Amino acid sequence: MTPVHVVIPALNCQQTVDAVLGRLPGDVVAIVVDDGSRTPIQAPRVVRHDVNRGYGAAQKSGYAAALANGAERVVLLHGDDQYDTWDTLGLADALATAPAALGSRFLADPTVIPGWRRLGNRALTGAANLRFGTAHTELHSGSRAFTADLLRSLPLDSYSDDYLFDQQVLCAILRRGLRIAELPVRAHYDGTVQSISLRRSIRYGLGCLREIAR
Repeated sequence: MTPVHVVIPALNCQQTVDAVLGRLPGDVVAIVVDDGSRTPIQAPRVVRHDVNRGYGAAQKSGYAAALANGAERVVLLHGDDQYDTWDTLGLADALATAPAALGSRFLADPTVIPGWRRLGNRALTGAANLRFGTAHTELHSGSRAFTADLLRSLPLDSYSDDYLFDQQVLCAILRRGLRIAELPVRAHYDGTVQSISLRRSIRYGLGCLREIAR
């Protein structure tokens, strides 16, 4: 079987990228997407953006590179080391029974999520569950995995280059009635974790609601 491909979006975080890469087993293919870092990130396989194009754009480039390399299963792992590496890699196994898989912090320890982010996550996940008749615990996790066939079937280039990309991908999957597996994922928040501001979070939340209602 083709090795699991791990796409790692990264921005100005060489130290944590090194830590993530150091934990990966030798039988996976890691593709780091350097989204315009001030000092170029060094890694064995790097896709570089000359300027910061956005979190969604970084995923698009990473998925395209993985598919071009013959990937069959693609895992998304954040370069700032927010999500547990082994928990996230475990999502690849869930793709045996579902085209997509999410790591849920709410199935592990939701108290690690800052309070206002936890409430917003709950509200937006609840809205999507109501709209699509599902019962997911978290639809706003950056710990994700997809089959290559699913990624090829989605119009990824038409989606946002910013954070809304994540919700657009999941809503497209849910509209098709496809299953999204959920597994627990541990996470942490410290000075190395990159989080968007309150203002951008509000804009993201409103965009998610529009996408859910579409």
